[in-house]
Amino acid sequence: MSFVNETIQKLVADGTMQPTDSVLTICAGRREHENFQRNGFTKVTISNLDERVAPEEFAPYDWSRQDAGSLTYEDHSFDFCFVNAGLHHCDSPHRALLEMYRVARKGVIVLESRDSVTMRCAAMFNFVCTYELEAVILNDFKCGGVNNTNVPNYVYRWTEREFEKTINTHNPTGKHRFQYFYGLLLPHLFIGMSKNPLKKLAYYCILPFVFLLTKLFKKQMNQFAMIAIKPRIPADIWPWLVKSGDTWQLDRDFAQTKYRV
Repeated sequence: MSFVNETIQKLVADGTMQPTDSVLTICAGRREHENFQRNGFTKVTISNLDERVAPEEFAPYDWSRQDAGSLTYEDHSFDFCFVNAGLHHCDSPHRALLEMYRVARKGVIVLESRDSVTMRCAAMFNFVCTYELEAVILNDFKCGGVNNTNVPNYVYRWTEREFEKTINTHNPTGKHRFQYFYGLLLPHLFIGMSKNPLKKLAYYCILPFVFLLTKLFKKQMNQFAMIAIKPRIPADIWPWLVKSGDTWQLDRDFAQTKYRV
């Protein structure tokens, strides 16, 4: 079972998502179409900058050409916004994440690579890529890089703390619910494209140690699902805030009970 499919199934099983939820998938394609259809979702929009695939191939889902860093949808247009291995192709992964947050009513689901000690060591010894040349090579040197151009993108990797700081900074009005899942995806494709036989030999020699390490320490796995569920109103709103019209502001009465004002 793919990590994407496993993540969706877990979120449905624990009640975070329902197949009737509306979902916008960004930087998406056939994989997202297959995984959401496999799990019975009925209201999915597949979006991407890449127009090489005909929109009718995503039926019964909708298709839309979207720049992840500047989505054309109104605020809260979908229940969830979803991305799998797409933010690291954006010239500003954080801006794209916050665009996802903006158009979502309930929350965002992000699958990316995790920034761990293991991944840093793997990058240092060139067992995983830092700049994703193979994505452009496999797209006939025409696209697949940063913002889907033919310039190879830097692979931006995340941590739990960075994800939470980005979300909480953007919306400091209440308590978010964060969830994380971990999986292992070995870079067979990247290694297989190498012309260096010693590199391939070294890679397969260290695989048993990688399996052992990631079994003992799950956060050293390289597949990483980050989920942020938005604060419920009013249950999750911080007690020092009060609604004024359409906006939140510091509650003067609350402040006066805690501070000299």
